[in-house]
Amino acid sequence: MAQQVSKVFQHIDFAIWHVPQAGGYVYEAAGVELDDDSYQDSPFEDSYEAALEAACELYDVEIGSLGAELPVVYANRLFSVYATPDGEFLFHFASEDSEAPTLASYAGLPGPLFETREEAIIAAFEQDLERRSERAD
Repeated sequence: MAQQVSKVFQHIDFAIWHVPQAGGYVYEAAGVELDDDSYQDSPFEDSYEAALEAACELYDVEIGSLGAELPVVYANRLFSVYATPDGEFLFHFASEDSEAPTLASYAGLPGPLFETREEAIIAAFEQDLERRSERAD
């Protein structure tokens, strides 16, 4: 499978892109789209956290403001589904020890992002069923 540049965070002022083939992250002003051929001219950092800090400093964004939780679009006793700034969705189980996803942290969370809220809900229920069947064995 080819490693491709992918957007992992978007703010109103800037976006951060993961560049697996270079082993790091780049950032650019909002609205600038990067791909495998155009990322080389962007500021490069070794980690997501370093890219986030550098972008916040460059674009004069208070990094503390990024600690806001993502909006919840569905919730039950087992899990919540959150909307990302890119219009994608992810789920988080209430039983997990980690905090709810925030604007700054969602890109580093394990698990896929989904195109629709419904896909995220179905995937969360499927994962819950899988966990239950593993415990029953």
